[in-house]
Amino acid sequence: MADRKVLINLCRTPFGTVFYTEGLRAAVGACAGMDDNIATVLFQSDGVYYCLKNVDRTDSLIYFESFKEMETELYVVKEDLDERGISEDELALDIFIIPRERAFELFQQNDFNLDF
Repeated sequence: MADRKVLINLCRTPFGTVFYTEGLRAAVGACAGMDDNIATVLFQSDGVYYCLKNVDRTDSLIYFESFKEMETELYVVKEDLDERGISEDELALDIFIIPRERAFELFQQNDFNLDF
């Protein structure tokens, strides 16, 4: 079976919800099965708060370690950072900044899009 591309869109605030860890778990799960899926994680809207250096990743560290092994790409939308006054210096090093236009392209290029 051909590789399928899966976009995990983290767009909700990380505070007081399980969407963050469930979205990351879904990204790992999409790539861990018998199928050879390729997952991309996109942080946008209030999901950009997950990308800050000081975010406690204790409950999700295993997912980020898995992303390195699976070569999963992690993106954050620049315009959403700008709207919230978050600078590039405040971001974790494993997140790549992309323009909103590129984020729209990701939605079009993937076979499945899951929002968390």
